[in-house]
Amino acid sequence: MTEEPARTEHLRKRKAWTYESPVAPPFADFRAGGERRRLFLKYWLHDNIDNVFDIAMFFALKLLPARDCSNLGAFLGRFSVPRWHKAQQSRAKENLKALRPDATEAQIEALLLAYAESQGRQMTEYSVVDRLARNACGIRFHGTERFAERCEQRPVILIAAHISNWEVLTHCLVNLGLVVTLNYDPPKRRARHWIVNRVRKGGGLRLLKPGRHSVRPALRVLEENGNLLIFCDEGFNGRMRAPFFDNPPHLEGNYALIARMARKTDALIYPVYLERDHGVNFSFHALEPFKLPPEEKPGDRLADDVLLLNSVIEPIVRSHAAQWYFIDNRMPDRHKS
Repeated sequence: MTEEPARTEHLRKRKAWTYESPVAPPFADFRAGGERRRLFLKYWLHDNIDNVFDIAMFFALKLLPARDCSNLGAFLGRFSVPRWHKAQQSRAKENLKALRPDATEAQIEALLLAYAESQGRQMTEYSVVDRLARNACGIRFHGTERFAERCEQRPVILIAAHISNWEVLTHCLVNLGLVVTLNYDPPKRRARHWIVNRVRKGGGLRLLKPGRHSVRPALRVLEENGNLLIFCDEGFNGRMRAPFFDNPPHLEGNYALIARMARKTDALIYPVYLERDHGVNFSFHALEPFKLPPEEKPGDRLADDVLLLNSVIEPIVRSHAAQWYFIDNRMPDRHKS
């Protein structure tokens, strides 16, 4: 007997998001005073203090050997998180307990230290991503036999999570012989947006425009038998949106987007992730690719497709919770549908 597909009418659906790049306020706003002056000063003065610092640190850290740069990030994470990010640390601790219910208090504290180091390493490593990815002795590859060959002459959606250093992951994909197009959400700070674009384009990635304007170009990539990389785990407004972690499913995140695009283009779904073994040593994992099960009518299995994708991504995140970028976000509201 065939199980009836889950219905999707009651599930929360994603609203189209339009990305608008920041517009520089003219000097007339400063002369106007009031709120317009405040926004002018924020854009040209206050924000640019942070922007100058971010860019200066990005280039300064390039002067260090990759290992020293990463170790500096680990030190900064250990030092700054308990002092200046206490709310995030507290949420991370509660979330680690929820995801690792059998862990002892000592194990949780060890995971919390690993979380702080991971956050710090990931930030400073932006300056040396290319060197980390080129270090043949520092990355072990698993499941990559015939990897590029299996992605040829067919549409492929690579799905991943923000584990350890996802920028190294994207460089590894290119180094394995793939032409990869990335769908991404930009950082809010202008300098950091510039940095990630520089790092990704320098590594050979092709970038789509953020927001809903990326959907048509993304479909075109797949229709031309290209490789599209989409991160499935998400934090939105400081709250985890994916994975679900035993909370009710929804259609607001990238799971639903991936399912729809895979159905439309008959794409192969290829899960990949990168874990940090220790220091600047990583393991790249390519899991077994799959296609979504057949459906009788378009959209009949959307909820089931979303749950299937979550069943692939959630175990990866759970088993590497301390290295997960969104571990210090708030858990989803339970029983909300």
